[in-house]
Amino acid sequence: MKKFLLFALILGLVTQLDAQRAGGPPPQGGQRPAAAPPSNALSKEAETALKNYEKAKADVTGKKAQDAAAWVKFGKSILSVYDYPAKNIWLGLSAIEARVVLKDQRPIGTEKRILSEEEYEVVHYSDKDLYYNAGGSLNFWVITKPLMPQNLLNEAFDAFKKAYELDTKGAARKDAIEGITVVQNRFMSEAVTAYSIGEFSLSSKNFGNSLLCSEHPGINKKDTLVVFNTGLTAFYAQEYERALQYIQNALDLGYSQDGSAYSYLAESYKAMGQPSKMESTLAEGFTKYPSNQAILIALINMYRENDEDPTKVMEYIHKAQTIEPNNESLYNAEGDFWKKLDDTEKALECYRKSIAINPNYLFGHINIGTSYYDAALVVQNKASDELDDKKYNALLEEMDVLLIKATDPLEKAFEITSDPEIQLDIALYLKNIYYRLQGRDDKYIPLHEKYRDIYENR
Repeated sequence: MKKFLLFALILGLVTQLDAQRAGGPPPQGGQRPAAAPPSNALSKEAETALKNYEKAKADVTGKKAQDAAAWVKFGKSILSVYDYPAKNIWLGLSAIEARVVLKDQRPIGTEKRILSEEEYEVVHYSDKDLYYNAGGSLNFWVITKPLMPQNLLNEAFDAFKKAYELDTKGAARKDAIEGITVVQNRFMSEAVTAYSIGEFSLSSKNFGNSLLCSEHPGINKKDTLVVFNTGLTAFYAQEYERALQYIQNALDLGYSQDGSAYSYLAESYKAMGQPSKMESTLAEGFTKYPSNQAILIALINMYRENDEDPTKVMEYIHKAQTIEPNNESLYNAEGDFWKKLDDTEKALECYRKSIAINPNYLFGHINIGTSYYDAALVVQNKASDELDDKKYNALLEEMDVLLIKATDPLEKAFEITSDPEIQLDIALYLKNIYYRLQGRDDKYIPLHEKYRDIYENR
């Protein structure tokens, strides 16, 4: 699930790029596949792109070695070679459109693949694989046979960088900066595609390469989200030193993913055998983000794994509450702690304190309602195993009482929030609750219908 969330995060980032080129890396091992067949098997466009590359390269390695414009031309020729296999395809392309724009290329096979819990139809061509989502839109593609085997994006970056350095009058600098920006976006797209197919190490390297482009003096912009994703994909690749470097850099720049960065840092320290740094990192993160579930869970697990009393976490919570006694989220965090230790009564007590401080505190109401709902499910499971009719009916009555107690706080939460996603989640709870209760009293029938319609018409 956490990887799915990251994908949503970086996919949103990629849509800000020049999305006409969202293709990516090779599918195995991070190694560039073999080059395309000899030129006699290529189209005229491909041959032209290769000839232009060779000519531009000869110029900058010969008489035009100090000519900034020649280096810009070389950079553009490299990008033409790089882009060729994905020419005329774009994000959102349908299979029908693909048959039109790729009329001279025939698919050589198809298959189904599951990636990040989503099924794709993969259409194989001689030089690329196109990944269509369940809606039939092209989500991304992988180039399996580039025109040339070397790392063309690094070569293009070096060419534009050289043009920028050689240009003393400024005439070619604009073109060089534009070229570096294109290369940056290509690296970003490669990073997202590598992530999508599970090549986390390659994804991290491409995120890092995009940062090198953005840090060039001609651009001089550092995207903190990209810094974080460079580290996070390194974390998924179990490259913990690299993960620490970039995630800490993101924190230094003010980006923490609402505190989750601390949990990734802590897990990296744990993997590297540095428990003291793990504990101090989690303590710092929890102090700053007491409502972050990842940090809270990591703290509890850390103490449990070390055979220590997990209630030591309360030291951090109570210290924060002393400093900010009117911070409702701190009492909500304490409630989450007790709930994770299966102490529903203490959890409810804390959630009630949170809404006593702020009667419109959304998560306090949600957590009260869902705590009663979860408790009702526990009773339901007991009832399903009960053979004595009298005890069975008593358990059903207990379950109904808990469900009734869940309705008011969930109704209040639905009223407070304007977030449609949260409203849908609450509507699902209420739909299920009122479905059960409508057999108890007819007054629950219209309430069930109300939330059923809200949820089903989402």
